[in-house]
Amino acid sequence: MDFTDGKILELLNENSKMSLNNISNIVNLSTPSVRDRINKMIDIGIIGNYTIDINYYALGYEIDVVIDIIIKNNLYSDFKTFIKKQKNVEFCYRISGESCFIFKAHFKNMQVVEQFIDELQTYGHTKTHFVFSKIV
Repeated sequence: MDFTDGKILELLNENSKMSLNNISNIVNLSTPSVRDRINKMIDIGIIGNYTIDINYYALGYEIDVVIDIIIKNNLYSDFKTFIKKQKNVEFCYRISGESCFIFKAHFKNMQVVEQFIDELQTYGHTKTHFVFSKIV
């Protein structure tokens, strides 16, 4: 991977719908060359998929939380099954440190947050962090 590949990744990261023509103009390569570089990065696994940045607030999910959970009674697989089914969970990572997992979820109101936290207590002990603003 060279500087040009890095620039292409940067551009796609900012806007995954950017046209090959626009990318080629910015990196000073032909459109077929840009397409070949992108396809090569897909083939070797650098680019996994194209995605969108959803504005959950505009969809009525006004509360974002990041939750740490320490799993109890060895309920790891049960928790993984549960969390994968939650449509409001943006990401979930298995981590090292005091907690076992950390994830981000979106909610419409505090009542739904409370119900969700109550459900989580089946799997472990939680620590909830309310997101005030996004910096990066």
